[in-house]
Amino acid sequence: MKIRISRFVIAALTALCVAALCAQAPKPQAQNAKPAAFEVASVKRNSDSGPPGDIPANSETSPGHFTMRDKPLRYILEWAYDLKDYQIVGPEWIKMDDRFDIVANAPGPATNDQMRPMLQTLLTERFQMKSHIEKREMSVYALVPGKGEPKLKKADPNSTPSLNNGFHNFPLSRMTFMLTRRMDRPVLDLTGILGNYDWTVDLSGLGRGMGSSGYDGEGRSVFQAIQEDMGLKLEPRKWPVDVLVIDSVSKVPTEN
Repeated sequence: MKIRISRFVIAALTALCVAALCAQAPKPQAQNAKPAAFEVASVKRNSDSGPPGDIPANSETSPGHFTMRDKPLRYILEWAYDLKDYQIVGPEWIKMDDRFDIVANAPGPATNDQMRPMLQTLLTERFQMKSHIEKREMSVYALVPGKGEPKLKKADPNSTPSLNNGFHNFPLSRMTFMLTRRMDRPVLDLTGILGNYDWTVDLSGLGRGMGSSGYDGEGRSVFQAIQEDMGLKLEPRKWPVDVLVIDSVSKVPTEN
């Protein structure tokens, strides 16, 4: 299934996407309202952390229950405020060195979105954390429409999302998330293309040509692959990004 998008539609959708990205700031709790809080919670330092750089996937949520084990504080903050790693600024130790276990229960059944402000309250209290939100201009890569039609196939809504021999039944934001983890700056989806699709792209050139000039050696850079395989473009830009700045935080959480 080919996708035909007029310049007018692209401009309109991109404008909507830009507005959504600019408005995507962590939502602070109302000042006069009682902070959302877990009914019971345990916060402990983890003394049996794995090797540096080895972050286990020890996270679990269910209605009204939250668990994270052996996690750096930055990872916990990412979940609490629904942010990416590049949107958190604080002392170096929150990135990897110190790990923590958190087990908490809400007063009743609660969704992940309802438990995020509860976790914010918990971190603020137990780590004596002070923080604020500000907008900072960052160097990013923007995924934007190319000159021709994008080489995407509308996904079967009944298919299971997978990364087997390509991307299957994913939005484009899934790829920008992966690229952000592996490139030298954040990657934002500014295509205005909504919905889930199937596509194939050769990402073996990641790490080559990390600047706008591309790659002069053998093989294709990721910039060339995205343009040739997907009909899209990856461009370097400056972009305003909402950032959570940690002004002060204790390494030792208060007792449970």
